[in-house]
Amino acid sequence: MKCVVIGAGNAGRPAARILNYAGHKVQITDQKELEDFPESVQKTLKKMEEEGVDLQLGLDDPCNIEDVEAVYFSPNIPKDSPIRHYLVDNELKLIINQDIADILDTAINSDVIGVTGTLGKTSTTHIISEIFKTAGYNVWTCSSQSGNLLSEVIVEGIINGDHLKNDVAVLELPHGTIRLLSNLKLKVGLITNIYSDHLSEFEGSIEKYAQRKLMITDSSEILVSSLQSKDLLESQKAIYYCQNNSLCDVSGYMKDGNIGINYNLKGREGEFQTKFNLHGYYFENSIAAAAVALAYGLKEESIKNGLSNFKGIPGHLEYVGNYAGREVHFDAAFVPEGILSTLKQFSDSESEGSDLVILIDNPDSTNPRDKFEIGKILGEHAQAIIASGYNETTKVLDMESANEVLDGAKDSEAIRIAVEDMTTAGELSIKHSKPGDIILHIGPGAITNYEDLKFKMMEGIEKGCKKYK
Repeated sequence: MKCVVIGAGNAGRPAARILNYAGHKVQITDQKELEDFPESVQKTLKKMEEEGVDLQLGLDDPCNIEDVEAVYFSPNIPKDSPIRHYLVDNELKLIINQDIADILDTAINSDVIGVTGTLGKTSTTHIISEIFKTAGYNVWTCSSQSGNLLSEVIVEGIINGDHLKNDVAVLELPHGTIRLLSNLKLKVGLITNIYSDHLSEFEGSIEKYAQRKLMITDSSEILVSSLQSKDLLESQKAIYYCQNNSLCDVSGYMKDGNIGINYNLKGREGEFQTKFNLHGYYFENSIAAAAVALAYGLKEESIKNGLSNFKGIPGHLEYVGNYAGREVHFDAAFVPEGILSTLKQFSDSESEGSDLVILIDNPDSTNPRDKFEIGKILGEHAQAIIASGYNETTKVLDMESANEVLDGAKDSEAIRIAVEDMTTAGELSIKHSKPGDIILHIGPGAITNYEDLKFKMMEGIEKGCKKYK
């Protein structure tokens, strides 16, 4: 079948690639020239062309439909656009996201575990993977550690044959990926939590955002959810997990450096403890991972060993080192609830006389966020706030965003500085701190631009160490 994909955006590219993989003759069109796309997207489009996808870019007339049989419209193509009406009027078969999901479902023969939510998706995905690897499974893991656009990461993995080499697939599923893979069958689906985020994509409605996340419920054979999301699930049958709460099916607690898990589900009941190397939100995410593993049917010993083996992932409560007596940490928190969870980990150190210096990259990434509220939270915890206006995701400088963060902290006693880049922020963090203090980076750039952002911050910190001896 000859297909045309209208729009070479984040939904159109993976749709075109998986249709091509399935043996269809695929053409993808966009009014933009190749050079108008970001460099990373240009590389993907060129790779698609090598795979056999026909690129038709920069054309006013988007396609020749003489022998086209089916069409897929990217979500950003307006419903009232002339091209949409033109192709529909010509009675082309409409390819929908369910068709894309069916192709993926047919391709992936192993059990799939899907992880969605607002916070904790990436670390939970990797903890689950560690548990299954420890249990002896070959695991295909797809998370934002592999790339920002998860649908593209998943499709890339299938094209490379990763789904054929493994027994279990553990897939992080952000809201955009869920839309494209709405019909992918999951052995276990996990909802970590649902907070306000990305609302600009959902007409400002938390209800519509939640509905997108909850699409996972229809495709999950077994559903696991945090207690936080229980009210949203209404009558859905789920296994619930939480901290220190006997009302949950799976409950976790910390004791003497160990993580403990109590569980009562599917006829299985028990309790176990194991050494825990981490702290902070890793605790709750480990409970979630244990709940998934128990629901799947893994033995206690495998879960215990997996939890004790897990050492964390880059950019998530990552300890970088001691620089001129300052303890430097690197984290990706960027929405209020996540920032509060991260800041909570440093409260004990602050009470012992250490001040907290926070470096934050532009919180917006590809979506506007409540920067004033973020600044207000930071002002309640930090001795100094150094906000970079540079958006590490879009590569655009927006000093207004940095100033909005600082405005949120205007009623605090914190030192507030707006800078244009994270190198300058790193340097000034040494100037405005003392030995014994904590320097903490937060912001989405730790996910979307990890290597480059961390390099720039550390370059600045090392300069500061020499300059402000």
